[in-house]
Amino acid sequence: MAAAPRTAAAPARPPAAADVEDFFTALDSFARAVRRARGARVQAASRWLTLSQYGLIEPLADDGQRRVNELADAAGITGSTATRILDALERRGIVRRTRSADDRRAIAVTLTADGRRLFEAQRSWVRERERALYDDLPPRQRRMATEVLGRFTELIDELAPGPPGDPA
Repeated sequence: MAAAPRTAAAPARPPAAADVEDFFTALDSFARAVRRARGARVQAASRWLTLSQYGLIEPLADDGQRRVNELADAAGITGSTATRILDALERRGIVRRTRSADDRRAIAVTLTADGRRLFEAQRSWVRERERALYDDLPPRQRRMATEVLGRFTELIDELAPGPPGDPA
């Protein structure tokens, strides 16, 4: 039996206005959820890290030691915000700050043994949640989700500093 002849792909139709609005609504909702998550507090009696704390110290789990400004840069926050977060983490015995051996003006941050155990337990929980979401997606959507998340990352990085130039 002969294969069916190939036909030219139909030209892409412009999205319906309702589809575009649904996309904008979903993207705005996603951005708000990210902002809420970054500012959320854990329950008062909890030993867990907030997502802001988790994101700030994540490089320490792999690199062992970082300067405060490096952690702030990696987390996309100011040095003063990083210092406030580290103050709370140091009081809880999760991190230790010392003078850097390379530069006495710089402060080096490391995880304590308790901090490493807490971070690893939380990272395991986070990965389980992420894996569950991934496993729930059909294979085609898994590939698409990876691409779309990369594009969202690029968009957020573009939007973060605001529009270029002065407003008219």
